[in-house]
Amino acid sequence: MTQQHPKASLSSLATIRSGHPFREKVEHDGAGDVRVLQIRELRLSPALKAADLPLVKRPKGRTNLLEPDDIVIPARGEHHQAVSFTLPEPTLASSQLLTLRVTSNTVLPSYLCWALNQPGPQHTLHNESRGSNMPLLTRKSLGAVRVTVPPLATQQKIIDLHQLWEQEKQLTQQLLSNRENMLKGMFQQLLGKANNAVPHGEHE
Repeated sequence: MTQQHPKASLSSLATIRSGHPFREKVEHDGAGDVRVLQIRELRLSPALKAADLPLVKRPKGRTNLLEPDDIVIPARGEHHQAVSFTLPEPTLASSQLLTLRVTSNTVLPSYLCWALNQPGPQHTLHNESRGSNMPLLTRKSLGAVRVTVPPLATQQKIIDLHQLWEQEKQLTQQLLSNRENMLKGMFQQLLGKANNAVPHGEHE
């Protein structure tokens, strides 16, 4: 018989913040001292790289920098994939994003990120988004989303299995890419030989 684990709302597991409201378009500034994470970078690749994020000078006033293990979720649009923030450089999330910082000792940040990307929570996030032209996920609606919270030992096992699966996918994709490149080279060689071949009867 499958064991039923309790569920908890995100508001009871983490603090939820909106990103920084930049008044103007974010432009890269080589003299800047903070990176900016925007929705486009998040959608391009969940594997965030500091070099891909623009630098800006830190805005005046109070700013909430992202911390390792924070979870970032797009607040706009129809896709709400959660991503774990792991970069060591000072980084601000833009207002297009919502960030979660785990405050409960009953859940691991990596597990919570994984749980939010499962079909059930993703379906709820999609339904909670408001607006027809540009759906918007609010802090309140995100906080009401509930996720299953198994024991910490079970959470860690899930994290380990998920990381193993991601590593296997990367290796498989790399092998397929290498195989494709090799085959392209073979095709070009065969075509080259065919083009260089002397047509039958040409010397007759």
